[in-house]
Amino acid sequence: MSTPKRRGSSFHRSEWLASRRDPSSPLADLRGPAHRARAIGAVIRTGGARGESENEIARCIEAAVAAG
Repeated sequence: MSTPKRRGSSFHRSEWLASRRDPSSPLADLRGPAHRARAIGAVIRTGGARGESENEIARCIEAAVAAG
């Protein structure tokens, strides 16, 4: 017999597993939040140093997030 806590716990685990497989989810990024933030920061700094437009930098950020 399952307790309410266990039912809720397995529900959250199934949501977590589904989110982890979604490429647009931060859970799919195996670098972790600190490494993801560093990668995005590096893209912003590099783009700024090169004089890239905000749109170009935004595209590079999307690519860095997708690379996760």
